[in-house]
Order: sequence, then C-alpha cells, then structure tokens
Amino acid sequence: MDKGLKTRPGLAVQSGTVPFAVQVAVEAERRGLPSFYSSEFYDRSAVVTLAAAATATSRIRIGAAIAWALGRTPVTTATEFRSLAELAPGRVRLGLGTGNPQVIADWHGLDEARPAARLAELVPLIRKIWEVGSAAVDHDGEFYRCHIPADPMLQPWPEPADEVAGDSRPRILLAGGRLPMIRAAGTVADGLMGLPLCSPAFVEEVIRPALTDAASRAGRERPVPITGLIICAVSENSTQARAFAATQLAVFAARPSASPLMAFHGFEAEVAVIREAFQRRDIPAVVAAVSDRMLDTLAVYGTPDEARERFSTTFDGVYDEPLLFTAGKGMPEGGFRESVLSVCEAFGE
Repeated sequence: MDKGLKTRPGLAVQSGTVPFAVQVAVEAERRGLPSFYSSEFYDRSAVVTLAAAATATSRIRIGAAIAWALGRTPVTTATEFRSLAELAPGRVRLGLGTGNPQVIADWHGLDEARPAARLAELVPLIRKIWEVGSAAVDHDGEFYRCHIPADPMLQPWPEPADEVAGDSRPRILLAGGRLPMIRAAGTVADGLMGLPLCSPAFVEEVIRPALTDAASRAGRERPVPITGLIICAVSENSTQARAFAATQLAVFAARPSASPLMAFHGFEAEVAVIREAFQRRDIPAVVAAVSDRMLDTLAVYGTPDEARERFSTTFDGVYDEPLLFTAGKGMPEGGFRESVLSVCEAFGE
C-alpha cells in the first residue's frame, strides 16, 4: 500500500448476502482497512448485517451507510444502535438518511415535505434516549413526541475496546447531498455522510462551506467531519472494472434526485441518454452512455494499481473518512464479489 496517502480509505458495500458482508468485514479488518460500512435497502437490514460483522471482528470500525431514519421511531433507532454498541464498543457509526422523495412516499408510505428538519429534531432526541439512565426524556416537538421516565437501573455504556475508540456511544452521521440536509448535519450531527456522485469540487465549493456556516450558526467550534462514499470497482481486467464502475454510476445518475449533482458537473447530456436507455432496460446502452469524464470525476476504478492511482490523484484528502463504495445493482454476482474483495486487497496493508 502506498504510504504516501493522506487518508487510508474504508469500505462500504451495498447488495450481496449477509454472510458475504461479514466475510468482507473480516477480510477488510485482516488487511488493515479502518472501517466497514453496510447499506440498508429493501433487501438488506443494516442493523442485522452490522451485528453479524461486529461479532466476527474486533478492531475495525463498523457503520450504517445508510440506515433508514424515517422507517423507525426514535426509540427503535436508539435501542438498535445502543445494542450494536454493546457488541462493538467505540466502533459503531450511525449513518442516517431519508432516501429520495420516492423512497419516503412509496417505500415507507410517509408524506414528509421537510425531511431535513425532521432529522434535525431526531438526532438530539436519539441522544436524549441514550441518556435516559440519568434523565427523563420529555420531548414534544414538531415531528416527534417521546416521554420516558429516567431509569437509574439502565446498564451503563460499555467500555470501548481501547483508548483510541473513545466514547462508546455511536457517532451519528446525517447523509445528504443537498443544502437542507447538509445544514442539518452541520447543526446537530457528529458528521455528514456525503452521497455517491459528489466530486472533490462539489465537496469544496458546496458541502464544506454549507457545513461550516451551519456549524457556526449553531455555536459549534470544531469542524464537522465528512464521510464520503466513492464509487469503486477493481479487477485485474481494466475494461471489466470500467464497466462495473460505469454501471454503478449510471444507477445513481438515473434517479431524478441526482439531477442537481449532475447539473453541477455538467453531465446533463450523458444523463439524458442514461435515463432513456434505462427506460428501455438496455443495460449495455446505459453503460456506454457513461463518459470517461464522468468516471474520472466521480469514481475510482481499474486494476489495483490503476485504482490506487486514481484514488491518490482525485480523492485522497478530500474526505475526513473516505469510503470506497461498491454496489451490486446491475452487476453479475461473481463480478460484484470479485470487485469487493479486490478493493480490500488493493487498498489493504
């Protein structure tokens, strides 16, 4: 591994089975990667996956990228991640997101016009629930109502595994690429989780100024760290790695919620072709519509050497915690598994 990197990246995985995710977490820890994050979708629970990974590992940081915030009550969220902290003291990160408007309305059956404001209320409430051992929770807010008497019999937080881990309580990250959620993260969260399709330019020109401004208005003195998801595909076959990265990129670019990010980068022409091809279910045309400029701006891909070089040149130092993100949507299962394990090998010690 190139010791000249400013920040060693962690790993985030979407798709695949829970046993495979655990295998990846164990392999990532063995190779010295700092973190393993699991996504949550309609086919995967982040909490179950992370619980399994926590029991199979002892050092690596584990986190949700991203857990549904609106599909759970505050008490459910607080208890699930408190339980994870018992399995992995000091190692847990709670990445919370709302999903796009379609996810909110059609998946969770909710009518929520102000998701960022809702999460800005949710984060402090989760922290209050975590501290119900010392103080009652009496909350009547705009979005949530929660009343729990103080419980002096509540078990204390577990001791972290080492001094570096610090507080055993999970750190709460809010996921977003638009200004309302970025500002909510700057106001109340322990960090922001940047979404795929964020370039270094978008981070520096949009995200960091908005985070800094929101944190300053909230009276916070320390900078709010950014955990970033970077689309990644690695294979000994460079052409195959490009195709896998292009497939992942296109899946996200095809969503209407990605339009502002695509417009920021000037990719409207490519996106129009991608979306039209998606309507026809023409996957080869979808992949072909992803230009080299899109990939070089938004992804890390290629052979192990090429991927390391692309990360070093484009993304090293951009995020406080970079996560190389591999999603299996549209990829053959064997190619997905190969790519994830190749990322561990390419960026491990």
